[in-house]
Amino acid sequence: MIEKRKYARIKDGAKVIYKVMGVKGEYPLHVLDIGAGGLRLPIKEKVKAGALIEFRISLDKDTDSFFGLAKVAWQDLEVKKDEKGNAYYETGIEFLRVGVDNRKRILRYILSQSNPSSKTAP
Repeated sequence: MIEKRKYARIKDGAKVIYKVMGVKGEYPLHVLDIGAGGLRLPIKEKVKAGALIEFRISLDKDTDSFFGLAKVAWQDLEVKKDEKGNAYYETGIEFLRVGVDNRKRILRYILSQSNPSSKTAP
C-alpha cells in the first residue's frame, strides 16, 4: 500500500480537548497519532466527514497548549475498544488552521519523539 500522507506521523499520547462545532460539549482525549497535517483520535460518537472541530492540544512536556480548527477527514465504521473496554471510533482529523509556528512545533515534537538524539533541536 502506498502512503499518501503529506507529513510523517508518530503514535503518541499528546492530550487534546475537542469540540464538534454546533454540538454541545468539550471532550478530553489522548491522541492516537499525530502529524503536522492532523491527528487520529478515539472519538466515542459518530461524526460526519467534513464536520468542523475546534481543539486545544498539549504536546508532551510542552508547557504551552495551542488552539486550532480542523475537519473530520474520515471515521471508521467499526467500533473499537480501548484497554478499559470503552468503545470508540478511530477518527482522522485534518488541520485547517493551526498557524505556521504551531505546525513547526508539531514537526519538532515529532522529530524529537522519533529521533531521541534530536531532543535539543531548535
